[in-house]
Amino acid sequence: MRRLTSVICLLIFFLIVSEPSAQSSESTLRIFGYFQNSLQHWTTFEDRQKQNSFSLQQLNLFFQRDLSRKWTALINFEFLNNFSSIRQWGTANLEEAWVRYRLNEKFSLKLGLQIPIFNNLNEINNRTPLLPYIIRPLVYETSFGEFLPLEEFVPARAFAQVYGFFPSGKAKFDYAVYIGNSANINDDRERGQTGVDTTTNFLVGGRLGIRYEELKLGISTTYEKRNEFEGIAKDIGRSPSELQGLPGTRLGGDLSYNFANLSFESEFITAKIDAGIPELELDIDFYYVTLGYHFTEELFIYGSYWVTKSHFKQLIPGNESEEDEEIFSPNIGASYNLNDRIRLKAQFARVKSNDFLISQDTLIKELVKEEDNFTVFAVAVSVVY
Repeated sequence: MRRLTSVICLLIFFLIVSEPSAQSSESTLRIFGYFQNSLQHWTTFEDRQKQNSFSLQQLNLFFQRDLSRKWTALINFEFLNNFSSIRQWGTANLEEAWVRYRLNEKFSLKLGLQIPIFNNLNEINNRTPLLPYIIRPLVYETSFGEFLPLEEFVPARAFAQVYGFFPSGKAKFDYAVYIGNSANINDDRERGQTGVDTTTNFLVGGRLGIRYEELKLGISTTYEKRNEFEGIAKDIGRSPSELQGLPGTRLGGDLSYNFANLSFESEFITAKIDAGIPELELDIDFYYVTLGYHFTEELFIYGSYWVTKSHFKQLIPGNESEEDEEIFSPNIGASYNLNDRIRLKAQFARVKSNDFLISQDTLIKELVKEEDNFTVFAVAVSVVY
């Protein structure tokens, strides 16, 4: 079924591309996109041997049309990790399909599937040629979405958003408010329609920010109610109703500043599911800092530091466990603009992972500490087409 769905999606957009009006000089339909190919070398980590691999890391294909003077529509398909449906490689996603009404700079309304504004990078993380990174700050690296819970850190989808900015002298005050489905999405065909929210809850979120000359500062947040822990209610001695509608929150902040040839950007994200009971705790944190310098108009060198932390506590009578994980990723990199459409990149990262597990049964309490260190070398080319 997955293969059939992918084939259908491919056929649909190839039909769109092949439509004569799409390539006509009289048409207002714009077809454009980005892709990034990389070569990465990973040294030994966990139970994996060292490896080298080429990869079409990400490709985004956009269709955009101005429907009238104030209305614009856009569709965004995303393909990851050498996508091939017949080989079951990578993933293909319909990332966006929205229509936007723009009254003026102070008010825009966007309706339909969209990536909401959250911190600085969330909405623009797919613009690989515009970013200096090969591997982006961890929670934005969509090619890792097959094994990392990226959507726990940042909201991936909304369906209605109001945003804009108010100028005040040299300053601009940004705002965004949006609504979408909660995390309680059906992915089981035996339970009915997939991709829809199974509750009456919504995700609500927004961002407030200020821009002053080369300074950009903002704070973001989301709120939703989540039901995924109902299944462990009996294990921890609680009723399922006590684990329904648990408040899930994200809080983020971003700061960026450009001075002459110097560039600075940073973000923090903290996410938590508040169970309100001592038997269950879950919270995660992430932050990154990047400092870069434009040696020439084409050449940019940067150093970056990323930290990811997670805490999970589950008290099952007779088998209690508590796990803390930390990932530290200092890295350096360079990017070179070969021309307006091609950007060459290199990146080196040293990753350190600490995993602390406290497990206690009725007989013994055990503390396990695991450390893992590995290195990543990467080169890439990013293209606007």
